[in-house]
Amino acid sequence: MNIMRSSPTQLFEYGPFTIRRMRPGDIDPTAQQSAFGPLAIIDHMQIESGAHIAMHQHVNDEILHYVWRGSMMHENEQGERTPVSAKNVMLINAGRGVRHEESTPVINAETLQIFIRPDEADKEGLVQFMARPEGISTGVWTLLAGPEQEAPLVLRQNIRVYDIQLAAQTTTEAPFQAGMAQWLYVAEGEVEIGGERLQKGDAVSDTQPLPAISASRDAILICFMVDLTAQATLAGQISGQ
Repeated sequence: MNIMRSSPTQLFEYGPFTIRRMRPGDIDPTAQQSAFGPLAIIDHMQIESGAHIAMHQHVNDEILHYVWRGSMMHENEQGERTPVSAKNVMLINAGRGVRHEESTPVINAETLQIFIRPDEADKEGLVQFMARPEGISTGVWTLLAGPEQEAPLVLRQNIRVYDIQLAAQTTTEAPFQAGMAQWLYVAEGEVEIGGERLQKGDAVSDTQPLPAISASRDAILICFMVDLTAQATLAGQISGQ
């Protein structure tokens, strides 16, 4: 069981953005190691209200936008605007190219921007949304993204992404499948796992099933099941770097 602790050395500020960039394969936050298979980069972002990123293009990255606090606005080239929040998860399959704008016109947002290397380069560019009016489920793991015919949001990679809201003093086990590795992130709250206390911003990974997870405080957890041997292109604009 490998633990990645939150570290101030990973933080940088850019205008209204405070960003902590993580490479899930790094145990030591100061190291420069490979990604966790095709799970390449995760940016934990605090975004102030009024922030705006002008129209820009993504290429050959699978980008999952996971917002659990506040909301942000996605706008495509046709001017269609869609809010992204705990009630509406967004996945960009950039492929040959997807252009969009992002903003937080009303309130602050806290989000993970997750960069995954796709299996092949230059596929069709797509934007997908998963609406869930009740938000993050309490006490039940929800499959958000994964291979076609398995998940609401289709990833072009052998990765599955789950989330859960875990109430204090309750216990769960992270999703696991033989032959897959687990990478678990504490987005909010505090949990205990295998005798270790994990707080907001900490992560734990293993190629064997993780021990039971107990919430010391109300928590939001994201779990990735990853095929570490999966074929993946290095052509990603960000994930391939």
